[in-house]
Amino acid sequence: MKNILSLTLLLIAITIKAQDYNSICQKGIGHIKENDYSQAITCFEEATAYSSNNYEKVYALANLAYSYQMLDELPKALKEYDKALEIAPNEMTLLQQRANIYLQLDSIEQALKDYNELIKHEPSNTGALLCRAHIYTNIGEYDKAWKDYEQLQLWIPDNLSVRLGIAMLYQKERRFDECLMVLSGMIEEFPNIAELYIARSNLERERGHNELAMIDLEKAIELDPENANNYILQAIIYEKMGKKEAARKCREKATLMGADSDILEF
Repeated sequence: MKNILSLTLLLIAITIKAQDYNSICQKGIGHIKENDYSQAITCFEEATAYSSNNYEKVYALANLAYSYQMLDELPKALKEYDKALEIAPNEMTLLQQRANIYLQLDSIEQALKDYNELIKHEPSNTGALLCRAHIYTNIGEYDKAWKDYEQLQLWIPDNLSVRLGIAMLYQKERRFDECLMVLSGMIEEFPNIAELYIARSNLERERGHNELAMIDLEKAIELDPENANNYILQAIIYEKMGKKEAARKCREKATLMGADSDILEF
């Protein structure tokens, strides 16, 4: 009788714990849908304590990591993705999220390691291939970057990110005419995308064509006037043109608008 009672109490406790876990997770998902990530973090931290198996714990950790990620608390998000991947190392979605965070944190070697592992398991993962091509471009492994872009062109030939990546690769290789041809073609096709004008402005600035660079940047600002970083780029061009006062005013405006501190030091 005593054993039966103990077993019954145990089953009741397990049922209550499962109900608590599900209820907490539902609240957490509700907060994510409402973009209230601070409350979601509170819920999923609690859910990890109530999880009764690895599946439940990984689910809670993944949502906890995502919530930190959305608050731009990337080191904390990385820590939770690490925990989840320790339990489920073959979960490719988690691996891709961690790779993306490594890339944002400029942990290039770690990001490349994760993308390589991901592509080994999912050779047709275009998102991972695109990120790896971007890394190869920026670390100077141009042959490897071209190999990835050639594959991407076969699978998603009209993708804007792929086309822009190829333009950036041309620029890195100092094949400026080919880069300009790609960017100008994209601008003709998509005249309302500010990032394309910024890319062409950066190319013209590198070539020393500051007046042309300014024309493109002014168009980018017209399309996206709330992007503070554009005014920093404008200040850089003014400085190259010898217009120190105009550059100073642009930097002040960018600072007031919350420009990226890394670009402030460009």
